[in-house]
Amino acid sequence: MNDSENFAEHPISLGEVKSERNGDGAEWTPRDVLVKTLRMIDSGEISPEVLVVSYSTKVEGKRTGRFWQSTPDGLLSLGLMQATIFEMQDRWR
Repeated sequence: MNDSENFAEHPISLGEVKSERNGDGAEWTPRDVLVKTLRMIDSGEISPEVLVVSYSTKVEGKRTGRFWQSTPDGLLSLGLMQATIFEMQDRWR
């Protein structure tokens, strides 16, 4: 990995600071989320074995959802997503 690919020292965005402070995901951009994840991976703070990235966008005026996954087994991805749903629901109670 060259220096331009290493996000370990990438600065924290204002949106990330606001989101963490307020507990509001609307405060930061999808790119901010990805950069934070890369920063945590490159610094050694986390070492994911399974990663699922899902996103929504509009195509020809219609909302659509897509995903990418890095996993040796699709069932692991489904389990991770279900665990995420439970965690998100618990946070919003």
